Amino acid sequence: MLTETAARWVLLLHTALGVAAVGAATHLVIWLRRYVRGQHGRRRAVIRFAWIVLALQVSAFIAGNVMYPTYKVEVRAAYLENGAAVSTDRAMRNREVERVVAREGAEGHEPAATAEMVKGAAGAARWFDIKEHWISLGIFVSIALLVLLRVWRPDEHGAAIRPIVVTLGVIAAGTIWFGAIVGVITASWRAV
Repeated sequence: MLTETAARWVLLLHTALGVAAVGAATHLVIWLRRYVRGQHGRRRAVIRFAWIVLALQVSAFIAGNVMYPTYKVEVRAAYLENGAAVSTDRAMRNREVERVVAREGAEGHEPAATAEMVKGAAGAARWFDIKEHWISLGIFVSIALLVLLRVWRPDEHGAAIRPIVVTLGVIAAGTIWFGAIVGVITASWRAV
């Protein structure tokens, strides 16, 4: 398990790699869109972006796995799946907000129901697991895309393979976007 400081640095690295992967995968899909129309002029660039996407995906996955034991103990078990911890945290936050509202003379706010917060935290933990499975599948899709791009000759059998290439690119980008969104939502509940 990482120290708290090390876990935060790895989380920062993981986030940066995830953002870069989202950008590269989106860029790859934009370039692959030309393939739908039969334009294969930038093949080397498309293959290079497929390599970049795969490298960023795998790097982010490795950084996430390095951080996972710390997340599992300090975030998931100690907070997200611990209703008492969520309730205590929510009560403390509500008291602080009420104190700030009284001090600033602002209008009060309606605190969120504790039961909803406990359910939401447990849901975030479940979505995190789902995200990890989709990211793993996305890595395999990226490998398949890269292999297909390397062996495919668009001039010989371009029309038959073209939809498969584009679909694999969209699926890979979709899994990366899904992982990024779920990661941000989970970290908004509690991060290492």
